[in-house]
Amino acid sequence: MTDKPRPVLIAGPHRSGADGDPRPMAADLARRETAARPVFAAGHLPVTGARPAVPVRRDVAEIPRRTPQEAR
Repeated sequence: MTDKPRPVLIAGPHRSGADGDPRPMAADLARRETAARPVFAAGHLPVTGARPAVPVRRDVAEIPRRTPQEAR
């Protein structure tokens, strides 16, 4: 467990194979937003954009749950 929130990149193909069609891109974004919910519930910051390059896991179960420390 960790007491510090971490940014977690939620990656997806977004434009890959979309041929400029906004419908598959919107569907991919919706899937990534759905995947982001349990990451947020674990106390971390889900990032759905591809720009921040942070190490990401393959399964939400691999992300340590955040355990906030009480103020001292």
